Amino acid sequence: MLTQERLREIAWEIGQNYPIPCATDTLVLNMVHPRLGHVHWHLRQESLDRLRAAAGEAGRRAPLAIRFYDVTDVVFDGYNAHRFFDIDVGGLSGSYYFGVDEPGRHRLAEIGIRCGDGAFRAAVRSATVFFDRDRAAGNFQLEGLFVSGGFKRVFPVENIFDAPAYERLNRELAGIAPRGSVSVAMLFVDPWAEADSPLRVLTTQLAERLRRFGGEVTQFATPPAGVQAHDADDPLATLDAAARPIYAALLAAHRERPFELLHAHDWYSAGVGLAAAEALRLPLILSLHSTEHERAQGNLSHPLAAAIVDRERAAVHGAEVVVVPHSATRQQVLSLFGAAGERVVVIPDIVDAGDAGRQGDPGEVKRNFQLNPQAPLVLFAAEVSHAAGADLLMEAATIVCRSHGTVQFAFAGDGPLRGELEARAWHVGLGYRCRFFGDVTQGMFDALLHACDFVVIPARTWQDAAVAQAAIDSGRPVLTTHQAGIRCVVHGQNGLVTYDNPGSIVWGVQELLANPLQASMRRLTAKKRATEAPSLESVTAQHYLLYEILLHRLEGAVRV
Repeated sequence: MLTQERLREIAWEIGQNYPIPCATDTLVLNMVHPRLGHVHWHLRQESLDRLRAAAGEAGRRAPLAIRFYDVTDVVFDGYNAHRFFDIDVGGLSGSYYFGVDEPGRHRLAEIGIRCGDGAFRAAVRSATVFFDRDRAAGNFQLEGLFVSGGFKRVFPVENIFDAPAYERLNRELAGIAPRGSVSVAMLFVDPWAEADSPLRVLTTQLAERLRRFGGEVTQFATPPAGVQAHDADDPLATLDAAARPIYAALLAAHRERPFELLHAHDWYSAGVGLAAAEALRLPLILSLHSTEHERAQGNLSHPLAAAIVDRERAAVHGAEVVVVPHSATRQQVLSLFGAAGERVVVIPDIVDAGDAGRQGDPGEVKRNFQLNPQAPLVLFAAEVSHAAGADLLMEAATIVCRSHGTVQFAFAGDGPLRGELEARAWHVGLGYRCRFFGDVTQGMFDALLHACDFVVIPARTWQDAAVAQAAIDSGRPVLTTHQAGIRCVVHGQNGLVTYDNPGSIVWGVQELLANPLQASMRRLTAKKRATEAPSLESVTAQHYLLYEILLHRLEGAVRV
């Protein structure tokens, strides 16, 4: 009895010894891997003879060749390829492996004759083949789409690393039918708040994001400070005067299109929220971003502080749910105001994005340092010494600048080689592209780090990892050496690890100038921010969850 293995052997032997003759002209192009392609062909003699006859005298001795085209993003008509190259072939049938210098492109091939007059006459054309990328694509998006079970809720999200918040939202809302939309009046009454005050900005951004989740959010806010006169002797009277038009506008809006929830932020807005909740018989959510006990550091002897505490206490007892930013504030609300624990919910506030967000546009920072704002910047931040490899980077810079017309190098730090290297930069004509800043302040270093494209640590001996870690935390790749011993740099993930010689440094700088780690660095930065601090998206998701659960509870279906 023939086994499967023996049948396969017989089939292979038949194919080798009695191949099926090709009856048609064939040209097949394949990708072996992103940097290697393969083509095999068969051309009948009569097809070649017809080509030569059609070419006339120019085709008599024309060699048979395969022409490879780059047809990325074009509808190929035979003449509009980005570029091409030829290989001469010696037989009517055969195969050939060829190298690919630029992956991530669409290619096709034609077999024909290259005539003496320069024309190429093709007999057969292959199908178009995409030669894949040999590394992660640089186009990495953090945006996504939230789709709940049964497609009940679908909305866009800005940061896919907020997934845990959305998973919790999905679990909590699993048994609650979608309401279609939640109509919320958001109150911000603070006559002293500037236009860019953190709480004013937070409430505006929160309202915008809630609308994306399907909520109908209407904001009622006092104008920015400076628009109206204030009574410095009686701040509570000033607040009450500013609250009256907000209250009237809220009632008028409710008559036209009723709200389901009121959401007031801090004690400033609590008075309007309580009055409207009683008049309209609507549930009130109070967000206490801080308490007077926190702001006064426990000193409540001043009459104004005592009056504010009274208003906070009344608002806490009048609200259905109190939202606080952290557990310490929650404990104060429970102990100072006697609130029921199940009615106090912790939802973190949005924290500052960090120094990088305050530095502004990197191009503007470069301009402030008299650097080209449009050109890439490479940063060296260490002692300008032989041990730190400053001379290796200077030697690499002279080579890199020959092939890259705009790249700039910034040397932050002082040391025994500074004068020599600075003089060398001017001597070879790179003085304006290799800038030596000497010892810099922390603020200046932060600005240079924000402006640079990547950091180079080309050390010959062990180096402290602080600069590398700061760069990685800021989303900047790091080029370092094995000799530096910096373990936080992972080759190919958040930087490159080379050797302490100019050729290796040149390779690393040229690689990073092509920005191959853009996707991985954005991914790492997003993950870090998602785990270290709440994002606006996750905070919005938690508020949306709170709204729906509260309304469902008040309708008698569930208990929070």
